[in-house]
Amino acid sequence: MKNKKIWLSISGRTKHVEGNEDVIELITEGEIYKKLKSDYIIYDETEVSGLKGTTTTLEIDEDKISIMRLGTTNSHMTFEKGRKNFNTYSTPYGDLTMSVYTENLDVNYNSDHLPTKIHVDYNVEIQGLMSSDNVLNIEVKH
Repeated sequence: MKNKKIWLSISGRTKHVEGNEDVIELITEGEIYKKLKSDYIIYDETEVSGLKGTTTTLEIDEDKISIMRLGTTNSHMTFEKGRKNFNTYSTPYGDLTMSVYTENLDVNYNSDHLPTKIHVDYNVEIQGLMSSDNVLNIEVKH
């Protein structure tokens, strides 16, 4: 399958242990393609997400999603329901170890077996410095 243009509606909520909450909503253009058994979605971040200059790639499998960011921000996060994954989060001050525990992961597909809705409910801890509960929803319009 060659790259196909898509629209992405992305909403994320981060609830910090201290009680404050950040919400982000973003609508952007991207591309989707299939390689082997995985679907890949690629889009450029904007100033809305605070990651302008970064390209984000989602690798979507039936029971696992990876989010890779390259550019002004570099990170790699893997989500698998019921599992804790350790990742590196690069900052200008050095790399930090980040753990991601995925509470829930749902991917809905259309009749062409392309992802249409992605829901991830997860907890992030960064080297004991901070902890947050997060929800990520991505709607893919083909």
